[in-house]
Amino acid sequence: MITINVIQRVFRLKYKANAGTCFSIDVNGKQYLVTARHVLQIKDANGKVTEEFKTAETVELLQDNKWISQLGTLIGHSDIADISVFTIPTNIPAHPLPATMQGFAYGQELYFLGFPYGLKSDIGTLNRNFPLPFVKKGILSAMFFNEPGKFFFIDGHNNPGFSGGPVVFKKPNTNEFQVAGVIQGYQPEYEEKSGSLVPIQNTNSGIIKAYSINNAIDIISRNNSSTPDPSA
Repeated sequence: MITINVIQRVFRLKYKANAGTCFSIDVNGKQYLVTARHVLQIKDANGKVTEEFKTAETVELLQDNKWISQLGTLIGHSDIADISVFTIPTNIPAHPLPATMQGFAYGQELYFLGFPYGLKSDIGTLNRNFPLPFVKKGILSAMFFNEPGKFFFIDGHNNPGFSGGPVVFKKPNTNEFQVAGVIQGYQPEYEEKSGSLVPIQNTNSGIIKAYSINNAIDIISRNNSSTPDPSA
């Protein structure tokens, strides 16, 4: 069962024409919102980034079935992971959820949350009129923590809309959740052409790539001196 401290930290996010998922973490008493960097980028038909969230821009969070505009303040984009961190003026109360990979283990069960294809459910005031995210489950298949970006793969089925959502797991020998990573997206299937493997467009291999939450912590640590306190 996914506990309230996870559920109440997951939000449907919109940046210009893009929509995805973001979630909150607390570091040294301050609240930050974490998402996939590509959610905060506008790309042309060739995949080239033409616009990106910079310094202070409007973002929107879905609440009470309406998009609520917030002034987002960029804390930082990762150059090695598909992760971005920003703040908004409103501090959204939530129960504690440790952002740590301590106890993360090969082959263990993982859960990830988000809004596939914009789908959601609602439980009204029980979630402060924010939409209830979908929950999916997988297992930790592979870890590449010595590679730039510190990423891992999940055996599970991801869909568009989960990008930027949290990956959570239960601390060993407890029922307490921790957030370990950020969903980037699914890996496509590959086929052999002219002696090399090329991705097959619009296919889903059932392998999900996610980046370590440590990338978000690093962004916050590097920018700590200039980080505004959203609860102030």
